[in-house]
Amino acid sequence: MSGDFEGWARRPLRSSPDPALLLREPTGSPAARPTSDVPAMTGFDPAEAYLASLGPGSRRTMREALDKLARWASDGRCDATTLPWHGLRIEHTAALRTRLAASLAPATANKHLAALRGVLKQCWRAGRMPAEQYQRAIDLPSVRGESPRRAQRLGPDDLERLVVACESDRTPAGARDAALLALLYGAQLRRSEAVALDLADYDMEAGELVARSAGSGRTRRFRANPDARNALERWIGQRGRAPGPLFNPVNKGGRVEPRRLSEQAIYIACQKRAAAAGLPPTSPEDLRRAETDPARIAVSRLAEGASSPT
Repeated sequence: MSGDFEGWARRPLRSSPDPALLLREPTGSPAARPTSDVPAMTGFDPAEAYLASLGPGSRRTMREALDKLARWASDGRCDATTLPWHGLRIEHTAALRTRLAASLAPATANKHLAALRGVLKQCWRAGRMPAEQYQRAIDLPSVRGESPRRAQRLGPDDLERLVVACESDRTPAGARDAALLALLYGAQLRRSEAVALDLADYDMEAGELVARSAGSGRTRRFRANPDARNALERWIGQRGRAPGPLFNPVNKGGRVEPRRLSEQAIYIACQKRAAAAGLPPTSPEDLRRAETDPARIAVSRLAEGASSPT
């Protein structure tokens, strides 16, 4: 291997409590160069190749995981599509696993490791990574243990306080989060299902919603009660009727952005509303597990359909 590429790939990790790979451009060279034992493949993107192998509902989640790993691996210099994944060695992937285990719940950390193994497999399959290097780089044990955050047991009064916290925010973000809470709790949607919703999935006249499972592709139909319909339609009034994602980011100026909300943004919204309501840190998963009060269920399930052919 040439000195330039090896200088990046084998550079020691920083001796700090937050280890990250140092991805610096070699002296006198605009970028790290492929070498003779790592054939160049113009236009090949291992991250996109890996994501294309997944179901539509999983791509967004795993792209976010790869972007996070790429930022950690490069001190924020790269994202999933610009990091030279084929240069990772076992010392790099082991450091990433250590950071994942220290900062994320085991299930979430293992999801990130699955994404890491997947993109490295694409590098190996494309001939950009020698088999021995690939096998060593993915030889990582799963993260075990209990989640660092204890699940909250939300009751009806807690849910009411969350709704009030959203309604007291007169910006579009308050309307959006009230509608999100109605679906996360009432329909028990996962974050991946909520962010995948499009405006076309909600029938305003009938008050019915179609949600698709990210894993199986199965569809579920729900009918919103009057309170949930009011929350959804108040948000749609702020969002507008343009086709596209049902839930969008709202910037600091209160403008609704024409792109899809991320799963991490839903988590942050739940934390923000819980703090405003005087509750402990609350996650979307806490809402799905909240105590069920039939009088306050936001949405009732109508039917569950077969997997979509697409």
